[in-house]
Amino acid sequence: MSKKKKEHAKAPRTKRRRSKRFAVLQVARATSRKRGFVVVICLILSGVAEGFGLASLMPLIALIGEQSGPPSALQRYMDQILSYLGLPAEPMVLFGILVAGMVVKAILTLIAMSQVGYAVAEVSTKMRMDLIQALLGARWNFFVRQPMGRFATALSVEAGRAGDAYNAMAVFLSHAVQALVYIVIAALVSWEAALLSIGVGAFMVLSLNRLLVAAKRDSRKQTKRTKALIRRLADVLVGIKPMKAMGRQARFAELFTKDIQEINRALRRIVFARHANRALQDPITAVCLGVAVYIALSVFKVPVAELVVMSILLLRIVSHIGKAQQDLQTLQIAESGFFAVRNAIDDSRIAREVTTGTAVPAFERVISLRNVSFAFADTPVIRDVTLDIAAGGVTTLTGLSGAGKTTLVDLMLGLHKPDTGDILVDGTSLSDVDLLRWRNMVGYVPQELILFHDTILNNVTLGQPEFSRADAEQALRQAGAWDFVSAAPEGLDYVVGERGSTLSGGQRQRIALARALVHKPKLLILDEATSALDPVTEGLIVRNVSELSRATGVTVLAISHQASWASVADNVYRVQEGNVIDLSLARGARQH
Repeated sequence: MSKKKKEHAKAPRTKRRRSKRFAVLQVARATSRKRGFVVVICLILSGVAEGFGLASLMPLIALIGEQSGPPSALQRYMDQILSYLGLPAEPMVLFGILVAGMVVKAILTLIAMSQVGYAVAEVSTKMRMDLIQALLGARWNFFVRQPMGRFATALSVEAGRAGDAYNAMAVFLSHAVQALVYIVIAALVSWEAALLSIGVGAFMVLSLNRLLVAAKRDSRKQTKRTKALIRRLADVLVGIKPMKAMGRQARFAELFTKDIQEINRALRRIVFARHANRALQDPITAVCLGVAVYIALSVFKVPVAELVVMSILLLRIVSHIGKAQQDLQTLQIAESGFFAVRNAIDDSRIAREVTTGTAVPAFERVISLRNVSFAFADTPVIRDVTLDIAAGGVTTLTGLSGAGKTTLVDLMLGLHKPDTGDILVDGTSLSDVDLLRWRNMVGYVPQELILFHDTILNNVTLGQPEFSRADAEQALRQAGAWDFVSAAPEGLDYVVGERGSTLSGGQRQRIALARALVHKPKLLILDEATSALDPVTEGLIVRNVSELSRATGVTVLAISHQASWASVADNVYRVQEGNVIDLSLARGARQH
């Protein structure tokens, strides 16, 4: 790989490593700025309201205790505010201010948390939609290198954890803001109280920081193992029938057990770290508070009123700092899911299929390949191929497995770009053609059929509203499937089971063919579509498709090594070691 390519390959990972250092900011930016602004303002105001309510304790205690000596700065500020509002410094008024502050704080916090609730749902939903859109827009060669279980995990488990990360970030912000407000109030009571509060909070954070680091590390291990488990499970369930038929499923059970045990160990350590964080905060707070009260009484000779308020503030500050640390721990546990989804989105967007063609294809004459070559990595697959696929007929590509037949079709569809040469549709280069319009003109039936656990109707129409039941019936008739569909108990509404398991191979094949025909394509591609069928069933489908081509004018390109397709084809090409040989000429010479 060249130096430039290596740098390009490393760039996304470097960017991700850098961004993870600011996980809180990255999670905070995952939702709309307007909602985030509302959350921050409500949390700040709620902290101020609670702080103002607690500030009324100073004159209240001083009034009740008939304190002598000069008032503190906080008490002077409260006296000025009460005088400005025209309120008497009476116990009931001060107590009312305290209650009002708590009520306003609760209301503003509820408003903020309601916005957080919307944001949590928005984060998970938006990340799921972004991932789906990025996947649908990615190049084909991106999918062939990715385990599908990765995206299933991202959409199901990790997107939910991304929402949890945002919720933890919002609660962390709430407690951090309130701790800051209390520190400001403590400074108005006594700078020593504020400094002591900061020192106690810093001591708690540093003492318990190792638990945060451990929880973050174990969370990443849990995410990694969960991905591996779901990927393996998805692969096994696809091929479970042959595994059970051979009695070899026990080996997979052992692999699952290993992954599950690793997840169990990581989860156990995460839970321990989380509860240890909470359990150790109370004794740390109690010890520090005792030391603070002793110093305040014996060294600074703090008056009783100030000492009570200072103790309350110290408790509130340390409590909120402790809660903020717990929230940060929750955020670090959940952030691995957030970054897993975001990385999947970034990878998919990097692999986005870029098309610049605008020409509208018609396909009325011919698809032409001119001196086309293509290689996977450094392995040549197609070598200097030139051939024509005439419109309106049946063309067969034959050859051994791995000869390059499917790759030729992928090149015609624009799923791969040729390294050299050109592909033309009616004389227009495929690079100049609108690929979406071109693919909309194609019906494609692969060798590995994919039927969904849904009705026959939805398997044919794929749920697209522009296709009616009449369109589905017509496509099924053209595919030779209407007889068994109409005989089914629910007809078009019959559910075919997982991957069409309630149908025979020939029936699944016909439904897949109907799916390819429902939008009336101009080009029908059958990629080894009948290779797994018995000769009689294959012969019926070959005859149906041949008659359909003559009746409707649809161009058929069949990839097959079966003689039945060559017998009905207008043109036959053999793909051999990346080269193409026209067998039609040899067949014409023999017939002549």
